[in-house]
Amino acid sequence: IEKRFGAGGSLLVSYTNSKLISDVDSASAWLEVGSALPQNYYDLKGERSLSVFDVPQRLVTSYVLDLPFGQGKKFLSGTKGAAGKLVSGWGLDGVLTMQRGFPLFITASQNLANAFAGTSRPNVNGQDPNMDSGSAVSRLNKWFNTSVFSQPAAFTFGNAPRTLPNVRSQGIDNLDFALFKDTRFGPEDKLKLQFRAEVFNIANRVQFGYPGTSFGTAQFGIVSTQSNQPRLIQLALRFAF
Repeated sequence: IEKRFGAGGSLLVSYTNSKLISDVDSASAWLEVGSALPQNYYDLKGERSLSVFDVPQRLVTSYVLDLPFGQGKKFLSGTKGAAGKLVSGWGLDGVLTMQRGFPLFITASQNLANAFAGTSRPNVNGQDPNMDSGSAVSRLNKWFNTSVFSQPAAFTFGNAPRTLPNVRSQGIDNLDFALFKDTRFGPEDKLKLQFRAEVFNIANRVQFGYPGTSFGTAQFGIVSTQSNQPRLIQLALRFAF
């Protein structure tokens, strides 16, 4: 949805609802982060699940707004000279991104299948490991119910799916904001100097990384990393001619 405003500015809202199903995600998992390899290359039907790149919902809202001050605007339009240059050309823009997290893929630290497989997975007892009932901070030491998993017997494959359909990493909730000022000068105001003050992740929200997904390790189910950057402020000056 796009809306352009007569006084200067625009609003763009984009929403995506999707579901991505696959039986393999990458042939070069060692080059990427977050690839769930098959555990039995001779039964790819058993690998069918949500892709590790599945994003069921994503909302992006971006806007540009020219503030109504200065020459040709609703307020202070009659201001001339240096004062007119000072109050004219101000504007705001920003981007809000909200997105669900990615499905988790669980592996077993011990491969007792003794098969030349891509990976090994544990057994799951049929209970839902989802524990998404509290805040992310409250679940850092137990992102999901680890007790539903167990080590498969020797020479057998685990029955856990390639990705967990109901357990995901933390999603994105981020707002970027910028304040800018355009100052025109020179012959027929053809020259422009733009100053920008940009703030990324203005709310300073943390996006936690993946929990430990290797069954049998001390970090299994524990979140100990951060995926995004803290608040970042930068100033820029651009000359257009």
